[in-house]
Amino acid sequence: MLRELWPKVRGMDKWPEVQATVRQIERYEMPVMAGMPYYRPPRSLADLTFAYVDPSGDHQYGSITVGEESSLYDSQENDTFTIRVNPKYGDQYFSPEAVKRPY
Repeated sequence: MLRELWPKVRGMDKWPEVQATVRQIERYEMPVMAGMPYYRPPRSLADLTFAYVDPSGDHQYGSITVGEESSLYDSQENDTFTIRVNPKYGDQYFSPEAVKRPY
């Protein structure tokens, strides 16, 4: 619930949408940490590096981590997807598909 509210609270839901192009993708499993008090199965994640043109016309690069439940998990190089970009600072972006990096 908080994950859905955070962009609205920060105003990110009003940032302009731009198309981002996948430049590289790396898929991996998060291992279970030794000594954990409970079992948590490995989680499949993917790191996407992408390029986009911000609202002022500057070329930018970024990266996000997505889980296997994301529609972006099976992306390939040169696929496109939508992100929201801060109109004042073109290097700040937001994707609702991103998960917090586990490391």
